[in-house]
Amino acid sequence: MRRFIMTLAATAVLGGAAAVASAQDMQARSEALGKLLNTELPTVDFSGHEFRTVVGFLSELANLDILAKWNEEGFGEGFDPNAKITLQLKNPTSLLTILELVMKQATDEETTWVLGDGYVEIGTKSILNKNKYVRIYPVRELLFVPPRFDNAPQLDLNQVLRSSSQSGQGGGGGSSGQFFRDDQGDENSVARGNETDQANELIDIITSIVEPTQWESLGGDGGSIRYFRGNLIINASDYLHRQVGGYPFAPARTNGARSSANAGGRAMGLAHAIPSPRYVTLTGDWGVAKIVDIEESSIPVLVGGRVIDSGDPGR
Repeated sequence: MRRFIMTLAATAVLGGAAAVASAQDMQARSEALGKLLNTELPTVDFSGHEFRTVVGFLSELANLDILAKWNEEGFGEGFDPNAKITLQLKNPTSLLTILELVMKQATDEETTWVLGDGYVEIGTKSILNKNKYVRIYPVRELLFVPPRFDNAPQLDLNQVLRSSSQSGQGGGGGSSGQFFRDDQGDENSVARGNETDQANELIDIITSIVEPTQWESLGGDGGSIRYFRGNLIINASDYLHRQVGGYPFAPARTNGARSSANAGGRAMGLAHAIPSPRYVTLTGDWGVAKIVDIEESSIPVLVGGRVIDSGDPGR
C-alpha cells in the first residue's frame, strides 16, 4: 500500500513537472515568435555581404538565436555561408520578412523557417522536413451537414373543406380523409455524403492549398495527414503545422531592437515593437492563463419595480 501511494505521488510530481516544462517551452516559443515578428528595421542595406555575416547580424540585432542549416562542404543541401547578399529596403520591415528575402539569395532550393523553444531555425524545406511532430486537429464540426427539410407534405384544402361541410350537415363518425398529402416522394431529398468522404474532401483541400509538393500523399516528404474519429492527425514539420492551424499561442510583445540594417556596423537605437497576428490562431491557451487582479463591482438589480445598486449597503 505504501509503495502504491509513493507511486501515485511520484506520478503527480512528474505530471506537474511536465506541465510546468510545457508552459515554459510555450512561453519560450512565444517570445521567439514575438522577436521574429516585432523586431522592425527602418532601413536595410546589405551590399554583397556574406550570408553567414547577415544571419549573425540579424541574430544579434533581435537578441534571438537564429540557427541556419549550413552547407559547409559546398555540395548537397543547405545554405552556402559565403553566398553574397544584396538587399536594399527603404521602408520599415520586420525581421521575419528580411529573413525570408535573404534566404532566397543563399540557395536555389525552397527555404523556410521553423520555431523552436526560444530559437528560430532556418533552412531548406528538404532539410527541415526531417524534424516532424504530431498534432491532432478536431474537425468534426466542419464535417457536419445540417438536414434540409424542404419536402414537407402539403395541406389539402379541398379535403379540409369537405370534412367541414360534412360535419356541418350532421355527418357522424368524422372523416377518414387525409388533410396532408405527400406527392413529392423523394424528389427533394438531398444526398448527404458520409463522414469519411467529407473528411477526405477536407484533406484534399488542405493538401492542395498548403504546400502541395510537401505532403507524402503527393510525393513529398514534409508530412502526412490522416482522419480518425472526427480528428485530423498530422505528422509534419513545424512550417506545415503553422499553415494548417497556426500556433496555439500569441507572439509575446518583446522589445525588438530598431536599427538600420547594415552588416558592416553594429545594432544601435531604441527598442521598438509592432503588434502582428501573423501565423497565430484565434484561440488562446487557457492552460497558462492566470488571474491578474480581482476587484469589487456593483451590480444594479430590479427589486419590486425599483432598481437597487448592490454596492449601496443602505438599500
